[in-house]
Amino acid sequence: MPPLVFTVQTSTDKGRTWRVDFTAADEEGYSSADKLAADVLDATYRNLLEGTGDAPIPLVQVQVYNGAVTGVALATSSIGTDRQWEATHQLLNEISTDIKRFEEDKKQAEEGAASAQRAISNAKQRLENVTRSAIRMNMPQVDIAHGAGRSREWVRRIQGSVTGEQ
Repeated sequence: MPPLVFTVQTSTDKGRTWRVDFTAADEEGYSSADKLAADVLDATYRNLLEGTGDAPIPLVQVQVYNGAVTGVALATSSIGTDRQWEATHQLLNEISTDIKRFEEDKKQAEEGAASAQRAISNAKQRLENVTRSAIRMNMPQVDIAHGAGRSREWVRRIQGSVTGEQ
């Protein structure tokens, strides 16, 4: 059996005239002309829906032939208003679901960032508190700075707040 070929046609005048947008051969190895027509139609219509939205979507039909675009089509699949609305609704729903998921991911990330910021602030406060205790015990600034992973200037600043010098 020769490979199936198909044409994708569009009409902007409610089906009175059809323009062949493109012709292609089946590269997937479909055994059913009806299934090929339906799948190509769905993919084509979905691509049209995801366009810029600045013009109405035309009527679309796919005709499948055996080997060459001649004679009577083995299968024809076309989208009418109900099917177009169904496909449009489905795509709108998919995009809306994606947005909701992205918003939830963002919310969780922001909550995680806020939690991490609180943890950082708490750890810095603990570091300063322990540093103040070490200063009051007369621990050398070099040892405090080394243990805290900070500069001696940082230790001197903390020491100023302990002794009231600022």
